[in-house]
Amino acid sequence: MRGGMVWTVARKEMLSTVRDRRALISNLLIPLLVLPLVMLGLPLVMGGLFEREQEALTPIAVEERGALPDALREALIATNAELVFVDDALSTVRDDATPVGLVVPEAFEEALAGGVTPTVRILAKTGNMQSELASGKVRQGIEAYRQGIVAERLAGAGLDPSVLNPVATELRDASRPQERSSGQLAWIIPFFVAVWALAGGQMTAIDATAGEKERGTLEALLVAPVRRIEVVAGKFLATLATGVSAATMAILGIVLGGVLLQRVFVPRLGEAATEMVGVMGGTPNLDFGGFWLMLISAVLLAAAIAALLIAIATFARSFKEAQSYVAPLSFLLILPALALQFADLLDFGTSIYLIPIVNVMVLIDDVLRGSVGFVDVLATWGSMALVVALLLAFALHSFRRESVIFRT
Repeated sequence: MRGGMVWTVARKEMLSTVRDRRALISNLLIPLLVLPLVMLGLPLVMGGLFEREQEALTPIAVEERGALPDALREALIATNAELVFVDDALSTVRDDATPVGLVVPEAFEEALAGGVTPTVRILAKTGNMQSELASGKVRQGIEAYRQGIVAERLAGAGLDPSVLNPVATELRDASRPQERSSGQLAWIIPFFVAVWALAGGQMTAIDATAGEKERGTLEALLVAPVRRIEVVAGKFLATLATGVSAATMAILGIVLGGVLLQRVFVPRLGEAATEMVGVMGGTPNLDFGGFWLMLISAVLLAAAIAALLIAIATFARSFKEAQSYVAPLSFLLILPALALQFADLLDFGTSIYLIPIVNVMVLIDDVLRGSVGFVDVLATWGSMALVVALLLAFALHSFRRESVIFRT
């Protein structure tokens, strides 16, 4: 295969892509600008909402079937809550008039005085963040009230409250610095890298195959003194270049977002917001080796996607038809990204590093968490190189079939 002819074909396709300035902006500038906003926005917005909810005066719909004790009332108010007495707390919460409700059972104080344990019912909406945060305030107030009663009863019996806590516990964070910094947002990073590798490569792949068919320029290329393998290699390299460029911009955007969040925004946040940012992450801590592991993995991912795009788009008769063929590929990226959210609960095992595309996303997640294994890297890179070779062989086979090339 003559390298000069391959580069000539690749340069032709890349020049065609570069002339489309809107495509360049959408695939190069957008990931560099949008991803920092995502890395900054989610933790900051969630942290701000959490902090605001903690400080805001929260209305609690109280349905008194029995009298609400003054001590419990004061404990609830101390959590920055406003008691709103209603006849039906369930309907009040269900209609979003208040985020949380409290039902005080009948003969509440009498039951306490008689040594019976009454049940106070908390009404909240599952999956509604405001409602769940508000219910946390209610539970906090009830727990303070409960501890006061326990301390009073123990004192009456001549006992120290410490007898109820014979063993002290201390929770320490055993996670690596990389795990702590990436937090719950770690899964979204490999997803974005894969998405932009697909978005960047597909514009070149479709234009270089179905687009040329539609314009009628493919025939002129095929009768030129260039072999089919050189045509496929050139189109693949052009597609790979745009895909890698977009994926690299995504990685740089992720790093930029993490640096800005850690050094600029986190020091200016309140305690509650800082805690929420720490839980969600968004500040990936990549060293030099981790950055290159991620970049090489992204190149292999972009290569597999580029070869797959060339192989699929070759069968299309028009640009629109090729887009309809390529659109379902996004589901190949969404499903493993969703699975990464539950990686702690799922035992993937070493075989996961042999599954194309999925293995790269898992490996990038490992890099972010600082738990990369040498064998896992070799398995991932080796299997991806094999897949790229097979897909290119299939694309070459399709280019040699006139029923595919001249399909109209």
